[in-house]
Amino acid sequence: MRNKSTVSVLCISSFVVTLLMVSPLQAQTTPADHFARGKKLVEDNCVDCMGGTQQDEEEGIRELETALQGHYESPVDAYKLLADAYANMSTYVEKKSESESQAFRDREYGVYRKLYQIAPDDQQVLMDYARTLTESKEQIPIYTKVLSLNPKNADARFLLGDALLELNQVKEGVEQVKQAVLLEADPEGIRNYVQRLIEALEQHHCPLKDGAAYNREVVRAEEAATQGAGNPQPMVIFKKKFATALQQHICVTPAASSEPR
Repeated sequence: MRNKSTVSVLCISSFVVTLLMVSPLQAQTTPADHFARGKKLVEDNCVDCMGGTQQDEEEGIRELETALQGHYESPVDAYKLLADAYANMSTYVEKKSESESQAFRDREYGVYRKLYQIAPDDQQVLMDYARTLTESKEQIPIYTKVLSLNPKNADARFLLGDALLELNQVKEGVEQVKQAVLLEADPEGIRNYVQRLIEALEQHHCPLKDGAAYNREVVRAEEAATQGAGNPQPMVIFKKKFATALQQHICVTPAASSEPR
């Protein structure tokens, strides 16, 4: 007959063996674990991040790719981070190798195309996907879809207007940029829209009357809104004044002037 101590030793030994068999399963890393680690690495090692390194950014990419290969439950989130990581890597290596930098940019754009397939109603995905397109006529339906999802998306409205201007649809383009100016809340964004539109109209040989004055005025309004405590009122007044000027602006394009009256 076994004594109590022998039985105790056998029980403990059996428990240890069982624990050793179960532990590897419990310690197995899940796709969610890889995503969490990849997310932290990518966000902590951007090009402008203090202490960020290319090596850790590369490790973040590997973690995200592993998460996706393991069928991570939120692939859109993983792909968005992966695109950001590829963009960071493109900047990290551009001084060393232009071809390597372009290769990472191509990967970034490839991710955006993938995202467009799996999340076609995500506004940011649509905006990023549009950047991969080189033709204005291809971008227009994408920006139009964004605006169908969110009519108040100022950036989409401006880019739609810019694309229309590229195709010489000046009246339609000006209207979209005007709406973008009225919708945009960021003073820097407003100034950028105004300056780019004025420049575009000059390139189309139908300059906005007093365009140079509007350029100066929007800069002053931006400074008032961003310096010190910030005074938004000058920009509010400017936006209304500029929108009225665009409403009254008449541009006869070469194509329109050749039509019989």
